[in-house]
Amino acid sequence: MIVCSLPRCGATRFCLDLEEKTKLKFVGEIHPIHIGNNRKSETHETGYQTNFTEDSFAEILQDHSEHIVLINQHSYLLANQASVFMLRKNMRNAALSIANYMLKVYPELKPNAIRLNIGLMYNDYRALTAYLNKYQKEIVWYEEYYGIEDTNTPLLDSYPGKDSIIKEIDSYYGRKN
Repeated sequence: MIVCSLPRCGATRFCLDLEEKTKLKFVGEIHPIHIGNNRKSETHETGYQTNFTEDSFAEILQDHSEHIVLINQHSYLLANQASVFMLRKNMRNAALSIANYMLKVYPELKPNAIRLNIGLMYNDYRALTAYLNKYQKEIVWYEEYYGIEDTNTPLLDSYPGKDSIIKEIDSYYGRKN
C-alpha cells in the first residue's frame, strides 16, 4: 500500500495508525536517504523510520503489497499507484514546519539550503495537486485528522535567516493572515 504525501503533513504518524488498522507492516518513508543509517528515527516526533539495506530497499520497490510505504518526496511519480493521499490544507504551515525540522536535524544549515528544500517541496506540491485535482482523489487532511490548525516553529523563530526563509515560503503559499 502506498501513501502519498509531502513532508510535514502528518503522514508518518498516519501510517503508524494505518498499520494498526490494516495489520500491514509500515516500513517508513521509502527514500534513498534511508539506505543505511539515517537520522529520522532519532529526530522525528514518531521516532520511526526503517534503515534499509540496498536489498531490502530494492525489494520494497519491487513489491510493496505486504507493506505500507510512505512516499513524501516526488510522490506525484507514484500517485497513480497510491491508496491514500495526505496533505495539509495550509501548506504554508507545512513549509514552516519543514524549515523548523531541518534546523532541528542540521542546526548549522544555511538559509539557502532551507530555501532550496522549500522550493523543491513546492514543486512536488504543484505536481501532486495537479494529479489529485485532475482525477478528483480523496485526501486525508492533516488539520481534520489531527485537529491541529497551527504550527510551532521555535527553532525557525530564533534563526538569524528567518526573514529570508519566510519570504521564500510566502512567495509560494502566500502571506499569513
